Amino acid sequence: MLNRPISQERAQIQLLRASDWQMSFGERAALEGLLSQLKPQLAIEIGTAEGGSLYRIAAHSEEVHSFDLVPPVPEVRTLANVHFHTGNSHELLPRLLAELADDGRSVDFVLVDGDHSTEGVRRDMVDLLDSPAIARTLIVMHDTMNEVVRSGLEHVHYSGYPKVAHVDLDFVAGYMFREPSLEHELWGGLGLVVVDAARPAYFTADPREQPYHPAFELIRSARDRIVDSAERGETAEERLTALETELEQTRGWLDDVQGSLSWRATRPLRQAKQRLRRGA
Repeated sequence: MLNRPISQERAQIQLLRASDWQMSFGERAALEGLLSQLKPQLAIEIGTAEGGSLYRIAAHSEEVHSFDLVPPVPEVRTLANVHFHTGNSHELLPRLLAELADDGRSVDFVLVDGDHSTEGVRRDMVDLLDSPAIARTLIVMHDTMNEVVRSGLEHVHYSGYPKVAHVDLDFVAGYMFREPSLEHELWGGLGLVVVDAARPAYFTADPREQPYHPAFELIRSARDRIVDSAERGETAEERLTALETELEQTRGWLDDVQGSLSWRATRPLRQAKQRLRRGA
């Protein structure tokens, strides 16, 4: 997605200026924040396109390896600390990772934004997680709201890697387009995988984010309802009324459940379970 220009007064912040960087302003800010704190010695970007994110990765990193199917544009090629790998990342990335592992080097930061097919995304992630060179690493994935990309990410068995400490596929939530050319399509969003090979991995919890509902499921559900309403010729006001009625019915059902004898009788059991979870 290409952002429209912001007024000159607001564009004093570099992140808010129009550019070929195909990320939303929120995604840019999150990426910039991670990079500014991590200050990677060694970074990798899979999928460079016009180089919007590569400029920022290179600005914060000592050494960067960039992968893309096509050669970089001349302006991007001037980045002195970037090594460019042109071709299929599924062939080139494992070779680089093997070389880095043989040299005893660990990658500090990776941006995965290349192959947007389900299998392509899954393979890029597996190639990274399988490598000893990914040992103490932040992996950021773009377009986690897109259904094809999300499917690939969901097919990675994160808990099978003891070194994976944390997984949040909705680190920054994506969005649904409303402009006609991409209407109702889901794109954007950043995922985050924290890798720490030194962590004590035994008897630890699932690394997937747990406390809240995934933004992907909520936005996709809302999209499906909007599309369904449009196909039935239902206006936004009519749909809102229907949703409010559904909400009231759900609240009534919840009140009935919580007021039931069985709910009150099992309250001590639920409280004990919560205490066990907090103590785990």
